[in-house]
Amino acid sequence: MPPLLSVAQFLERVKPNEPFIPQNDDGELDEARIETALTGATGVIVAHLPWLLDKGTGEIARPVNPQFADVLDAICVDITVDRMSDVISGSENTRNKYKESLALLEKINKEYQGGLEGPGYESASVVVSGEGGIDDCRFFKKGGVY
Repeated sequence: MPPLLSVAQFLERVKPNEPFIPQNDDGELDEARIETALTGATGVIVAHLPWLLDKGTGEIARPVNPQFADVLDAICVDITVDRMSDVISGSENTRNKYKESLALLEKINKEYQGGLEGPGYESASVVVSGEGGIDDCRFFKKGGVY
């Protein structure tokens, strides 16, 4: 699965010459390691938000819903930075951003599952009445019936 961000998009969002940005033996940017970290970060995001995947292709549905696109890009950067940081170059701030990103992913998923406006309605329950078992196909959203 291709990552949410390209290496160029990632580098636009971080300060140049950060100690966590990997370099190869020649002192040049190691784009392969950044790509691997971006792919891992995308995997973490998809694990928390499986509804981002297109059911047909199994890849992230493009374009990502505008309601979530910017925050998912920021979360992807935070997780990637954490994955590229080690004990020496990593900081407590980086680790806290990672934890906050995971908490935000969980919140987005709960809100989406509960009917946050945007990607679509989710059926909260099915009401069955009588012996005939007639389904009531209403969708429940934020406490209201639609």
